[in-house]
Amino acid sequence: MPVSRLFAILILIGIVPIILGSFIGLEFLLFLGYNALLLILLLLDFIITPSPKKIEIARICEEKLSMGAENSIILKVRNNSNFHLDMELTDEIPPYFKLLNRIIKISAISHSDTEGNYSVIPEKRGEFQFGKVYCRYMGCLRLCMRRLKVNAERKYKVYPNLKDLRKYNMNTLKKSQLLHGSKKVKAYGSGSEFESLKEYSDGDDYRKINWMGTARANKLVVNTYEPEKNQQIFILLDCSRVMNSEINYIKKLDYAINSSFLLADFSIKKGDKTGLLVFDSSVRRFVKPGKGMSHFQLIAENLYNVEENFVSADYSGALTYLNGYQKRRSLLCIFTELFNIDEATRMIAALKGVARHHIPLVITIKDMRLYDLISGTMSETKDIFDKSASIKLVEEREKIRKLFMDTGIACVDVPPDQLNIEVLNKYLTMKSMMQI
Repeated sequence: MPVSRLFAILILIGIVPIILGSFIGLEFLLFLGYNALLLILLLLDFIITPSPKKIEIARICEEKLSMGAENSIILKVRNNSNFHLDMELTDEIPPYFKLLNRIIKISAISHSDTEGNYSVIPEKRGEFQFGKVYCRYMGCLRLCMRRLKVNAERKYKVYPNLKDLRKYNMNTLKKSQLLHGSKKVKAYGSGSEFESLKEYSDGDDYRKINWMGTARANKLVVNTYEPEKNQQIFILLDCSRVMNSEINYIKKLDYAINSSFLLADFSIKKGDKTGLLVFDSSVRRFVKPGKGMSHFQLIAENLYNVEENFVSADYSGALTYLNGYQKRRSLLCIFTELFNIDEATRMIAALKGVARHHIPLVITIKDMRLYDLISGTMSETKDIFDKSASIKLVEEREKIRKLFMDTGIACVDVPPDQLNIEVLNKYLTMKSMMQI
């Protein structure tokens, strides 16, 4: 039977009457009497303290947790006894979870529900199992400690940061673009459905000048049109060895999956049909284009647990597979990584030969550490080699970018912190210019 700190202190205090009793020769009797009294009180406390059977514990949290974000988990306690109980609870969490507060202290009110919470930060995507919940509580006389173990095993799915999806509505997107110094995308496009009037600005098509509106406003006014809906967007995610490299301890594959989640959510909300193809040396997953939040959930189910494979990517095979199912013109958003000209040439050949009916957009993630090494100072021999290697890698990357430009293939190559904004920005640009 575990005892409380108070009980241990009372045992130590028992030394005092024993010392006093030694002066009159009764130290042994006092020792026995004092400890017998403590033992009786301890047993009494254990008897009157509510049994663990009177306690019910349940874990409450979202079924889908967000990777890299703080997720709150609630432990709900039902105290069916007649006593208030001071409790300490701990939950058995899986690996790859950072725990922010391990011990939850609550005061469970008699015949009531009481909640305590803690937070975890998942560091990896996938499906993970939480284990048992452990509880201990103080006896009514605060002398004993009773323990309870609840079998609360359950699996939870860890997705990319879903909380980011709520941030990226159209208004937030514009503000973010301004903050990043990007050119703001117009919310209107070159569709066929009239949306509104606006004042003429440089670059607007003069053929869209509204002469009646211009006469009334005494300044040039142009028509704006809603971009076409029901366009086809395909997310192609490369999960080969090239996506295994890390930036700030996060794999490029994780950055790409997070951005794919965001693009799928955003394009579906814009009224477009969105599909998914995950590939490396072969096609791993395929989701036909669709609309609505139920379709987004289908894409999410196929994205959240994608793992990298240590094989080379087969671009031609992936695009051939896509063409077998997708005949309608689509925007192909290809998340990949290209380390040399040969890989870029292979991709360009595949895009030209197989996907010539689609509009490709190649999306890669730039590692700014290379640029920092190039601009940094050299204090030892190792720095010279690091700088030389960085210059070579950056030059190769610039050659790849120029190769895409020369062949007319759109490309986004940005650091991880700008990836989400630039991908959405490019999608809206191509949509507004009727390139899809």
